[in-house]
Amino acid sequence: MPKKILHYDKIARDLFGGLLQCVLTVIAAAFMSFGLNIYARAETEIIDVRTGLHPNKTRIVLEINQVTFYQIRYLDGSDDDHHQEIVIDFLDMPNKDDVSALARKAEVIGLLNQISVEDNKGKVRLRVSLRKPATVDKSYILKPDYGKQYRLVFDVKSVSEAEWARQVILTAPPVPIAVTVSEEEPYEEIPESKSITPDIEPIEEHAESYDNMMTDNSNFILSGYMEMETRGFTQSSFRPEQKDWTASVAVEPLLEYVSDSNSSLFSFQPFGRFDVNDKARSHFDIRKLKWTGTMDRLQLTLGINTVFWGVTESNHLVDILNQDDNLEDIDQEDKLGQPMAALSYSSDFGVFSVYLMTYFRELRYPGAKGRFSMALPVDYAQTQYEAGSGKWHTDYALRWSHVIGNIDVGLYHFRGTNREPELLLGKDSEDNDVLIPRYNLINQTGLDMQGTFEDLLIKFEAIRRTGSGPDYWAMTGGFEYSFYGLGGGDSDIGVLVEYLYDDRGANATTPFEDDIFTGMRWAANDINSTELLAGIILDLDTSAKFVNVEGSRRIGDNWKISVDARFFLGVPMTDIIYPFSRNDFFQIRLARYF
Repeated sequence: MPKKILHYDKIARDLFGGLLQCVLTVIAAAFMSFGLNIYARAETEIIDVRTGLHPNKTRIVLEINQVTFYQIRYLDGSDDDHHQEIVIDFLDMPNKDDVSALARKAEVIGLLNQISVEDNKGKVRLRVSLRKPATVDKSYILKPDYGKQYRLVFDVKSVSEAEWARQVILTAPPVPIAVTVSEEEPYEEIPESKSITPDIEPIEEHAESYDNMMTDNSNFILSGYMEMETRGFTQSSFRPEQKDWTASVAVEPLLEYVSDSNSSLFSFQPFGRFDVNDKARSHFDIRKLKWTGTMDRLQLTLGINTVFWGVTESNHLVDILNQDDNLEDIDQEDKLGQPMAALSYSSDFGVFSVYLMTYFRELRYPGAKGRFSMALPVDYAQTQYEAGSGKWHTDYALRWSHVIGNIDVGLYHFRGTNREPELLLGKDSEDNDVLIPRYNLINQTGLDMQGTFEDLLIKFEAIRRTGSGPDYWAMTGGFEYSFYGLGGGDSDIGVLVEYLYDDRGANATTPFEDDIFTGMRWAANDINSTELLAGIILDLDTSAKFVNVEGSRRIGDNWKISVDARFFLGVPMTDIIYPFSRNDFFQIRLARYF
């Protein structure tokens, strides 16, 4: 059985471009066969150590003279010092004193509490003391250019106590030495165990520009992407004016400014798309235009922002603050920016947050020539609101989140305008039949929980809603179990199972009233970040099925290709999604990151 699993892993790797890794392996073997161990010829030297603050991570950059071997472990603090530590051991770096001097001058910011260097059997050990639990989200090497040497980059992101404990266990000794790989240098294969080491990649999207800006001591960070998208539909639509294909282009830049004190951040993230067939899908939005300030345990955010809550894969029940960008996709992943003020206080008993929102964002639908459009035109000019102040009604939400043992838990209450409209049949000015959106006021209480137990994640979301139609509750819950190092290789596979329930039954305004979701998440862990997610939602009442497949792979330093496929199978005419059942499609996106 293990050989069979390894065979399938090799086939998958070949299908997604594993040729590059094979070539590198052959080159490495050729060098080794001639006794040319290139890493043994010279000692690695660290030329500079610097740190940088990013909105969602802290970056450590080591400028080095050549590719180096290293391993990463996570350690809990001693009795005298309770700070958690990230420990990085270098195999061929003996100059401890020089590195110590460089580490002392590096700025301690963000998640970092202290950077120190010690001797590890004659080699360098870098100890990074943390202010709160965090792990190396990604590590990679940038090749020499523009007068710079190799740069070894570690991106540190905060995690929960449960995830921290999991990483401590998974990286406990004995841990094999990970290998940093460049695209041009041969490398020596080092046996790996079950331990999870960071993905080693030649370059990250917008990593280069950020590293340059950090070197130049700039407070501005510019990143983002431009993409080309094409969709092909496998069936003709119910409406003859709708085509079986479409193409579009989109751009989403992100400009950030970090103050000298690192206590405030300004972000501006606009988004725009132009679609050749559907004018309604050609739209512009400001995802973020906000200022965030921190003072000790308080954090204040003012402006337009996007906030996501939830843990499950198949349905985002508890996510309520932002309106879905329904023109982008049907997967609830894209959100419109929401004007808000948010204040959070981090205490020993969890994080307490309050959100105040105004200027409601309406849900928009594709036009008459766009797929996934409604059966009748939607007349936005006649939009109705239960609140007397209309879209200027002040919504609010209170949320508490905490980590209790291995459980991450979030609990909130929302009072405001329902993000899901009620569509009423009406007439326009020319006496044509139209749909009129009506937005009612609701109260919604939500709970999300995730338990981390080594390779097993238990996920649960539930809501209770009142105020718009009959009171009801709904839930989504299940698990994700990961198999690391599939068949002795590098690939990881996660198996997902979730159950979706809505107690309104046949009267539910969502298709997920009694369904089960099963899926698989595959990560090749290669230098091009090849990933695949495939899943199916089965309606237990009607046997209707929704199949979703999402795959992505990086191309070179700055490009990424994504392939998505979605199918509606066996949908009866009585199902709420029947009007969309002929919209099976394939989608290809090619994005250029900067």
